[in-house]
Amino acid sequence: MEFIKDYSTIKICDLGSSPCDPTPFLDEILNNTKSKIIGFEANKEEFVKLNDSENKKYYNYAIGDGEIHNLNICAIPGMSSFLKPNINYLKLFHGFEEWSKILKTIPIKTKKMDNLNEKFDFIKMDVQGFESEIIKNGKNTIENSLVVQIETSPIPLYVNEKPFSYICNQLEELGFNLHMFNNINTRSFKPMKINNNIRTGLNHIFQLDCVFIKNLDFINNINTDSLKKIILIMFWSFKSYDLVHYLITKLDSLTGEKNLENFLNQKIKIEKKY
Repeated sequence: MEFIKDYSTIKICDLGSSPCDPTPFLDEILNNTKSKIIGFEANKEEFVKLNDSENKKYYNYAIGDGEIHNLNICAIPGMSSFLKPNINYLKLFHGFEEWSKILKTIPIKTKKMDNLNEKFDFIKMDVQGFESEIIKNGKNTIENSLVVQIETSPIPLYVNEKPFSYICNQLEELGFNLHMFNNINTRSFKPMKINNNIRTGLNHIFQLDCVFIKNLDFINNINTDSLKKIILIMFWSFKSYDLVHYLITKLDSLTGEKNLENFLNQKIKIEKKY
């Protein structure tokens, strides 16, 4: 279903590459476009589960502020972090008091994103509360990217974690706007269980998977190659079809191509997300 052609390789930065949580939005773009992932995973036990391939390359170190930090290995890998779990908050919900127990700590030397000397089009960040430090020390790299997908929380899950509002402001200062949530994770307060499932939430927002795009004023002035990349990322990874339709119309007016006709011939299922 190729409908955009003649673009350079889409470079993806995967911060927190542990396979403990599936990332179908990365699989979709890798399987359907000319893309390449460069991933970083600090936890050695999770890193060894990753496999390099023609379009994937993983490194066993962490991106951060360039300093040495203790990596807290928790009972479930998805809770492991340079920060300590905010147990006074987490114990209000089923399972987390056990899942967030620190089993061991490992000193890790981090690297600043801006020192990687890499240019990324799409940055995915799942780093368990360390987002603000990565952004602070990777401003140039992030500012020159096109799309950022980041997991953050309205109420911090870790001690000294910056909340969603802070992260949102950091990215806005780098020229991004919040476009959508590709996942809204709710949890139920103890002792209630919904359908006897401890993972099912009612209303309380526990975590947000956010998608930020460069602001529309910036998009109005980017080159056609970058415009094609945003279109493909938002189509394949996030199914944001209305934005894609708008951007393809803009692309065709610049190039004289007929990408819109090809896009409208795609078999897509449009669903309201929330």
